[in-house]
Amino acid sequence: MAKSRTLNEIRQSKEFQTAKETVLSDQGGKYTVPYKGADPVPVKSKTVDTLGRTDVAVDEIVDTLTTHMFDIIFEAVNDEMHKYTVFQEQTYLTDEGMDIFEEQWFEFYHEHHGEILGRIMKTLTN
Repeated sequence: MAKSRTLNEIRQSKEFQTAKETVLSDQGGKYTVPYKGADPVPVKSKTVDTLGRTDVAVDEIVDTLTTHMFDIIFEAVNDEMHKYTVFQEQTYLTDEGMDIFEEQWFEFYHEHHGEILGRIMKTLTN
């Protein structure tokens, strides 16, 4: 039976890391990928902490939302790719073939995932 990759495994792939670093280096930030099942971090009210310091509040909002938006876009690319037969492993491989060619399939799929993700992020930043 073919092994399905989790989103966390996909996020740890070389192609994803390269796309993420390329896009986010232009933004001057560092993105941390949350792992699936992670405990949500409690949101603290910034009203008192940042009162009178709008620049700090704006930076924190941008950092928080960038992380969430990148994750949403990442998953949306994955969902959209599954609609196309060219990106469906069963188009090429049987279960036996998947055992033999799993790594090559993983690289093929995620190379294109990273390319699509990178192009979307570049489009959004232009």
